[in-house]
Amino acid sequence: MPVTATQTPAFLSARIMELACKVLGGTDLSREEAREVAAVDPMSDEFFDLLFWANKIRIARHGRSVHFCSIVTGKVGGCSEDCSYCSQSSAHKTHVKPAVMSVAEMEKAGHEALASGASSFGIVNSGWGPTDKELDWMEPFFKKTAEEGKVRPCATLGHLSPEHAKRLRGMGVERVNHNLEASERHFPSICSTHTYADRVNTIRNAKAAGLSICSGGIFGMGENWEDRIDMALALRDLDVDVVPINFLFSIDGTRIHGTVTQLEPREALQIIAVYRFLLPTKELKIAGGREKVLRDMQSWIFFAGGSSFLIGNYLTTFGRTPKQDHQMLKDLGVSFHLYNEMEVRADPDAVPGAGPGAEGVAGAEATYMQRKSGGRVVALEVAQPALSGGGGCCGK
Repeated sequence: MPVTATQTPAFLSARIMELACKVLGGTDLSREEAREVAAVDPMSDEFFDLLFWANKIRIARHGRSVHFCSIVTGKVGGCSEDCSYCSQSSAHKTHVKPAVMSVAEMEKAGHEALASGASSFGIVNSGWGPTDKELDWMEPFFKKTAEEGKVRPCATLGHLSPEHAKRLRGMGVERVNHNLEASERHFPSICSTHTYADRVNTIRNAKAAGLSICSGGIFGMGENWEDRIDMALALRDLDVDVVPINFLFSIDGTRIHGTVTQLEPREALQIIAVYRFLLPTKELKIAGGREKVLRDMQSWIFFAGGSSFLIGNYLTTFGRTPKQDHQMLKDLGVSFHLYNEMEVRADPDAVPGAGPGAEGVAGAEATYMQRKSGGRVVALEVAQPALSGGGGCCGK
């Protein structure tokens, strides 16, 4: 017999249960209802009710198992755009030095991602958008990965024309990441070299080409709850497939550094929960900054409604090692799905000790994310973990 809000025990919030039952019944929440769940005090008992129901929605729509993906920077640094949070912008003086991967290095990183259990593997390039020459360079990797059929080929290449989107689809790319990053209202405060409309246009071009869409944003950039709701509703209207949730951990040298206060763990979890209420059928991928912002509450991402996460390193900073993430899943009793949807139990002893494309393991003293190239080690400078995190987001 279905449970209704009228049967709510006295110690539970009847209103949160009512809204959760509405979502579970297949009806989208309105903006006013979204404001209600966003208004829950993260230090109150109702906060745990919110997470409880977000988890129930996750299980009902996505099951108990999770997915994860990995990324590597095909082209890093020297970006023409001035996004205030990005360590790769040429407008900022950060630890990043321009570098480019070879196709062989991409393939090696892809195999490492597969060994970590990733169902998707993405190549991320800095810059406004891909040139024809850059697509020529990446095409062999994408075609081979697609032909092997062991991991989903994904691309984060910036702004896409209809022609480039079609070409990506033709070379075997299945999914494109292009984040909105913020609400339309808040976007001009973080970027002046392109517009929110430019980002929406790329998403539409990619959808028209038959590509799956991964699009979300970065939280903790000075936005308010109205901005967060706006972005969630925009993503709902665009009908994206995967929504990355990144938490800013600002990097020294970027324009935003020192201008915003880092999110507290409970507020970060509440963002995940509210997005699960608003986007019940979408894959919520918890990505950049999770271990820095959530700290000891990181494993709560699933209880808050997250259904996938980014495993390995970020764009220019260390993430946790695959071993650490597999240990977290094993301790939680949570299994994961491969690209072929086979369900697998986490095994920290069977996965690499470092994220795809990097040599060595991140630690308290780590300064460089190292990459082997042509028999030599190329050092991509990475800020000290104490100073930086996943603020660079999982996408552009």
